[in-house]
Amino acid sequence: MKKGLLLILVFALCIYLLPLAALLFPGAPNAARPATPPESAGVSSGDPVPSGASASSGTAAEPQPKAEEPLLILDERTGEVMTVPVRDFVRGAVAAEMPINWSDEALRAQAVAAHSYALAVKAQHDPNDPALKGAYFSANPAQRLGFVTESAMHAMWGDQFEENVRRLDSLVDSVLGEVLFYQGAPALACYHAVSAGKTEDAACVWGSAVPYLVSVDSMLDLTAPDYEQSFTITKQELEQDLCAEFPSLSLSGDAADWFGTPVMTQAGYVKSIPIGGLDCAGTAVRRALRLRSTAFRIRWTDEHLFEITTHGYGHGVGMSQYGAHALALTGKSHQEILAHYYPGTTLGVVPLA
Repeated sequence: MKKGLLLILVFALCIYLLPLAALLFPGAPNAARPATPPESAGVSSGDPVPSGASASSGTAAEPQPKAEEPLLILDERTGEVMTVPVRDFVRGAVAAEMPINWSDEALRAQAVAAHSYALAVKAQHDPNDPALKGAYFSANPAQRLGFVTESAMHAMWGDQFEENVRRLDSLVDSVLGEVLFYQGAPALACYHAVSAGKTEDAACVWGSAVPYLVSVDSMLDLTAPDYEQSFTITKQELEQDLCAEFPSLSLSGDAADWFGTPVMTQAGYVKSIPIGGLDCAGTAVRRALRLRSTAFRIRWTDEHLFEITTHGYGHGVGMSQYGAHALALTGKSHQEILAHYYPGTTLGVVPLA
């Protein structure tokens, strides 16, 4: 079990926290292929499993009050380990992860999820991991990945900075002490941009089950402006990308026969798909082709191109950020949103230093 937790933690830190910038720009039906891979998180987006997590009980013991210390975060761009006060991190995570004009309760839910996630990763971090240089996790504020600094907020919001920061601070401060717990430990409350109509079970993405990271309905995600995206790719490009990911893959003959019938997860994501006779994991195909999600279909067209269509954006585990926004618009509170996406967790309060 410890080995599984370590693998998930390593994966989590590689792809920490998905940005939502894409939600601001609705995609056309035949949008260009993404230039860079979307967050493949878990955490990161495969997150580390909190110590003591068990599928047998959803009750949480009352956490022992303990003032929080600042977070140690590795800046992926500079290599510097930053000492970030908890409030600054939560503010920066909300600003990076959700449009500031989204609903109040969605932003509050994001603040609690980010805070909980950070504490869970901190609890599982390996201080001897040379890649992190003693930090709890990594982020890239310059690229708005994980969290942003106040100077980045200035760049993001321009003339609206003062107004937006007042709103951000008011919402964050209203929930700053709130943290999700599972059996007395901070919950690994990972999140993604848009689900494919249901969130995904953590076991299907990272191979290890987490009792509160299970599939739940998120049908309002189908109303997201970029829920469905399509692009085309040449036979040669696709073959090159796939063979780089799967060295033993051999593609020949009619391109229309390269792909077999996929095996789907219960939530509607591709678990595996035969390619040239080789069974390939959906998560690996997503990585190879830089897809927005593992809810994809691939078809050979009359124009002798492959058309790839995806639904949703991100790994699909935990809270759907667009879904949280949509639920808030229906009148749901941040407590109800968090309870929906992280079943079995409870909200606790931690004092800040």
